[in-house]
Amino acid sequence: KRLVEDNYLLNRSAVNPDTDKLTYYLQKELSGNITEAESGTFSLKWKIPDNWLVRHGRLSRLNGEVLVDFAEHPMYLWTHSISFKGEIKREDLIQNHIYSDPNRPNEFMYHYMHGYKENIRTWGFSVPHSLIESMSDDSYYVDIDADLDNNNTLKIVDTEIQGELEDTIFIMAHTCHPGMVSDGIACIAVGNEIFHALKAKGKTRYSYRFIYGPEYWGGAAWLDKSEPSEVNKLKYGIFLDMLSTHETLGFQDSAFPDSRIDRITLNVMKSHTNTYLHKDYRKLWGNDETFYNGPGFHIPTIGIGRGMHREYHYNTDDLSNMSLYNMEDSCWVLMRIIEVFETDYVPLLQYNGPLYLSRYGLFLDPYQNREGYDALEKMQILANGKKSCFEIAEECGVDFFFVRNFFDRLIELGLSEKNSDYETHGYDNDHE
Repeated sequence: KRLVEDNYLLNRSAVNPDTDKLTYYLQKELSGNITEAESGTFSLKWKIPDNWLVRHGRLSRLNGEVLVDFAEHPMYLWTHSISFKGEIKREDLIQNHIYSDPNRPNEFMYHYMHGYKENIRTWGFSVPHSLIESMSDDSYYVDIDADLDNNNTLKIVDTEIQGELEDTIFIMAHTCHPGMVSDGIACIAVGNEIFHALKAKGKTRYSYRFIYGPEYWGGAAWLDKSEPSEVNKLKYGIFLDMLSTHETLGFQDSAFPDSRIDRITLNVMKSHTNTYLHKDYRKLWGNDETFYNGPGFHIPTIGIGRGMHREYHYNTDDLSNMSLYNMEDSCWVLMRIIEVFETDYVPLLQYNGPLYLSRYGLFLDPYQNREGYDALEKMQILANGKKSCFEIAEECGVDFFFVRNFFDRLIELGLSEKNSDYETHGYDNDHE
C-alpha cells in the first residue's frame, strides 16, 4: 500500500526522470539490478522512446485563472507533449489540443498514443468534458515547459531468488502509466509481496526472477540486454495486470496453452476460486508477455489479471478504487500456483492392488465428497511411477492439493515414496 501511495502520481512514461524514481525505489526495496537501454536506440526491433521531462504544464484563462495544472495530476498532459507558451484561440485549442469524454463529463482520460509513436511533436491536455462546457472565452493561455530528447535511458529493475534449480519462473509488471493505480503499480506491489514471501521461505526448488519495466519496451530491452545464459534460464512467466480492481480474477493462456504453467494455473483457478475468467492468449490484457512468448524465445508466459473495469485509463483509477482485499486474494492465488511447482513430485507406490482405505483413515464418504471418492481409486491406478501428482490431478479432473495430500499421507504411512530425481531435476520439459 505504501509503495502505491508513494509513487502512483509520478509522471511515469517509458523514459522519464519520474519513472527513474520508481525504478530506484524498487531497486532499494528488492536489492535489485538495473538494466538500461539508451533512448533512441533499438532493442530487438523496438526503438526506445524519447526521454520526456516535464517542468510544468498549465492551461489558464487570460486573467490568470488556472484551469488545468500538470502539477496536480500527470494525466492532464498528453504523453510526450512538447513546450508551448502563448495565447491560443478557443476553437484551435478544443479541436486540436484537448481530449475529453462527453459521456463521462467529470473524469478525464489517459492520452498515451503519442508515447507509442515516433517523431510526433505536439502538445495537448486531457480534461473533464464539464470543463470544456464552461470554457466560453475567445482565447486561453498555455504554458508548457517540457523536453523531449534522448538524454536518458529506459530502465528495468529485476531481482532473483536462487533456487535448487536454474529453471526460473519470472513475474512481471510495468512501471509506466502515470497517475493510475491498477494499471501497473498495484501489480508491482502484489509482485513484491510474492518476492518477500518466497524470500522468507529461505529455500525454493525453482529460481524466481521479478522484472519491472515500462510496458512493451521493458520486455524488449531486458531480453535484448541480458546475457543469453540468463534468458535461457527462464522456464515460465507470469505478467500481472489490474489486480487491485473489484472485478473477477482470471488469466489468459500463454501462446502455448498446453504448457505446464497454463495447465497448473487452470487447475488452481478451477479448484480455488468460485468464479474466474479464462481467456485465450492476449485476450484478457496484452503486455510484455508478447516478447517472451514471441519469435526466438518461445517461453510460455501467461497473464494474470482482473476483468475490464470502469476506471480503466481514467483519473478515477486512484487509491479510492484500490482493493487491498483483492490484492491479497491475488497474492494467495499466485502463491498456490507457485506451490504446485514447488511441491509436485512423482509418487512411487510401495504396494499392489487398491488400498483398503478405511483401515488407513483415507476413506471418503461418497455422500459427502463424491468427487474425491470417485478419484481415489483412479489416482492409485495412475500412480505408475512416471506421472506426477499434478499430472494425476489433471487426468482425474480434481484439485492438485487433494492429490498431493493423499500421496503425502501414503508416504507418512510408509506406503509410498517420492521420486527424488523429480525433486532434483524436474519433469517440466513439456515445451521447448
